[in-house]
Amino acid sequence: MTETSDPAKSGRLRDRENGVAEESKGWDTKYEWKAIALLTAGFGLVGLDRWVITDLAGAKASTMVADLHLSNPPADIGNMVAVLGIAWGVAALFMGNLSDRIGRRKVLVPALVIFSVMSAFSGMTGALMAMLGMRALMKMAEGAYCPTSFATVAEASKPSRRG
Repeated sequence: MTETSDPAKSGRLRDRENGVAEESKGWDTKYEWKAIALLTAGFGLVGLDRWVITDLAGAKASTMVADLHLSNPPADIGNMVAVLGIAWGVAALFMGNLSDRIGRRKVLVPALVIFSVMSAFSGMTGALMAMLGMRALMKMAEGAYCPTSFATVAEASKPSRRG
């Protein structure tokens, strides 16, 4: 097995990979629950964004609909959701594998930073096409975050707790 520089591959993970019994080394449940709580909070925030956008489809009088000058709000927001789903799916396919090769932290941290920056920029846009571009980049970052966070939670969890 090759050694990587991934910080997520801590002593606990190396011990599990090398066959050292978890009972003989103990298990850091504090780290486990902290990792699960933080990654769950991040997942909740990126997921919340999706619900905010889809709820606007029926709100013809919303500020966002007026700011973007949407002529057909349900169709325009439907197209936005479609673009977001495609961007998310494509990124998820490749970024989960990338995090396996280069390390979880090297994918998670940039994904959250890009997601946050694009979220701020998307709030400043005044045109549908600009919004689509920014939100596509935002969802690519979300697509990188989700599979990587799932793998990180699995690595941080005691093997007997995995489902």
